[in-house]
Amino acid sequence: MEYYKIAQPVPGKGMAWTYYELEEEKIKRILTHIPETGETTLYPKPKMKTLFQPERLTQTDAEEFLEIWKSGEAAGS
Repeated sequence: MEYYKIAQPVPGKGMAWTYYELEEEKIKRILTHIPETGETTLYPKPKMKTLFQPERLTQTDAEEFLEIWKSGEAAGS
């Protein structure tokens, strides 16, 4: 598995991070997380299957993705 992330500002909330989990260059799961507010949205079966402009993303590790995913599940996201 490979993991990527990208951030974008959300007015009044802070930076929203979008994380992608890929297997063989296909997106398996996506999550968005706003650390300042604690909001997490999980997309276990995303409609989007390939990354658009992957060169703009930052590679991350499984630990970071899975930690946020588990906290989102626990919160009922």
